Amino acid sequence: MILNNKNIEKNPTKKEIKYILELINSNNFENAKKEIRRQMKKHQNSSILFNLIGAVLVNQNSLNEGLENYKKSIEINPNYAQAYNNLGVVLQKLNKKNEAIDKYRKAINLKVDFAEAYNNLGCAIQDKKKAKEAIYYLEKALHYKPNYAEAYNNIGRLYDSLGRKSESIDNFKKAININPQLAEAHLNLGLVFHDISRFFEAQESYEESISIKKNNEKAYNNLGNLMSDLGKIDEAEKFYNEVIKINSKNALAHSNILFNYNYKINWDHKSYLVKASKFRLNCKSIKKNFSFKYKHEKNPTKIKIGFISADFGNHPGGYFTLSTLKELKKKNFTLIAYSSFDREDEISYDFRSLFSKWSSIAKKKDEEIIEEIFGDGLNILVDLQGHSAKNRLPIFIYKPAPIQITWLSQGSLGIPEIDYFIGSPHITPKEEENHYIERVLRLPEISQCFTPPNFDIKIKNLPAIENKFITFGCINKFAKINDEVLKLWSKIILSLPNSKIILKCKEFDNQEIVIQTLQKFKMLNINKDRIILMGSTKTRKKNLEVYNKIDIALDPFPFQGNTSTCEAVWMGVPVLTLKGNRYLFHFGESINSNLNMRDWIAKDKDEYIFKAVKFASNLSFLSDLRKNLREKALQSPVFDAVRFSEHFSNMLWEIWLKFKNKK
Repeated sequence: MILNNKNIEKNPTKKEIKYILELINSNNFENAKKEIRRQMKKHQNSSILFNLIGAVLVNQNSLNEGLENYKKSIEINPNYAQAYNNLGVVLQKLNKKNEAIDKYRKAINLKVDFAEAYNNLGCAIQDKKKAKEAIYYLEKALHYKPNYAEAYNNIGRLYDSLGRKSESIDNFKKAININPQLAEAHLNLGLVFHDISRFFEAQESYEESISIKKNNEKAYNNLGNLMSDLGKIDEAEKFYNEVIKINSKNALAHSNILFNYNYKINWDHKSYLVKASKFRLNCKSIKKNFSFKYKHEKNPTKIKIGFISADFGNHPGGYFTLSTLKELKKKNFTLIAYSSFDREDEISYDFRSLFSKWSSIAKKKDEEIIEEIFGDGLNILVDLQGHSAKNRLPIFIYKPAPIQITWLSQGSLGIPEIDYFIGSPHITPKEEENHYIERVLRLPEISQCFTPPNFDIKIKNLPAIENKFITFGCINKFAKINDEVLKLWSKIILSLPNSKIILKCKEFDNQEIVIQTLQKFKMLNINKDRIILMGSTKTRKKNLEVYNKIDIALDPFPFQGNTSTCEAVWMGVPVLTLKGNRYLFHFGESINSNLNMRDWIAKDKDEYIFKAVKFASNLSFLSDLRKNLREKALQSPVFDAVRFSEHFSNMLWEIWLKFKNKK
């Protein structure tokens, strides 16, 4: 038998391969590519060269080309474990998880001690939420390669996702001890510290990650988030701008700038809209030109509506949509969910049954989502979260549905392709229409309806009757309790010598934040024995029970409470609020107006103090109000989903008919 020499594999020498690897490892991809091409002229049938060119192409983000070269490498050498592993990596990047897992398993079958393949398999299985199996493979990787920093880092990520924070920290620290230059491990350690309120350690970890990897977008962004959470609004914006210097098209950083800007006392609508326009200008990144001929039904008996949200679950966004969606389902609508984060909690499962289709889009690229939405033939596409976390706002730029709406956002989104902004007479007054680039549509009473908790908590008697003093309170994000808010509240406490105040937020889990806050009150002449600072509680029910210790809730500003205000009145606690001058500064006014509690809206700071003292001086009035407030609230537009959904339904049909008649 005569062998065909063309089919015999010939590879470069070890020295030549080593040179190519040095070029790749130093990120000198163009020269690596040239050298590989040169070698291919001599070694046309080299599985190693096809594998190496695949690696270069993947590093240059040419994933499909890299994929083809890995396949060619395996075609030449079906026993090439490294090529199978690399093929798995690129398939995973292309979101083809099952195929990737298959390739990793083949790599391991060919090379039983292949630590990198075990590590990759563990990560891929982790994505499929098989935690026990994922840990098994990651530990296998460490068995064959005990000083494998990346595997420890991945085990740390897995334990973090399981809520096992202590084990997560231990593994990230092991990764760092092995490889102090592993920037990702420092970043991940910072995220866990941030999550468990070890804020200053989180800051150190993020900064260390940046010192190792100078253009570390994620670390700068996380530093921005940390500063924002701690109420350091200007510092947060500086870090978000660092992200944009590195990558002007980073949609997340642009969104964070806009969300963070809402905390500013000196907010200006012109400045806000300039920042919003930068989001629109920089986040259109898909090169493909979509030319849609919409597939919607032109004369539908049911309007097909898509909702994009990360908040279908135990989250304020979920509380303000669940009861409304339940009512809309009963009407002439077909509802489709595009979930950018699939929550798994006691409320999330209630959402799934409301939709005719549930699409998990967290791992999908913008282009894929746009084409899916277009293919679904929607009449209307609705954004449910504005510039908050895990939004997918860039897809709205491409107009995948003929009508686009934003509802529950924090203000104008800066995207002209979004047609309408949903408001109400109180929250979007006509004199503020220049705050929006979208057309403002006002629902007749309130712009959003709160879903009451699906459990009961008994409302106890007014605490002041037993305590013999008034307890004010605020359960809100720490960032909302700025220095101006503390000054105003301190004046109220000083006006009522025996009064106390409860402040509750996650940030008070950190003792340094507690000390700093007490020091601020001390500078305002408030002794620490009048301040009760409470950290996080494990359940929403425990959180709500704190209202049984509060006589009067005080609304912060300018970023006012919304969920917290609705929860307070459900617990029988009235909320004193300040009349504002922009969208997020109108929440309290909107809620109290719709509760027919306009006397609890102060026109300015002096009246805020006056009303606080006045109400606190009438325990009989407060006690009677407490007994009846929940029932009053449940019958009001704030909680009445049947009433609200009727208004919302009419608005959606009016929008659709107007669009149809234009055509």
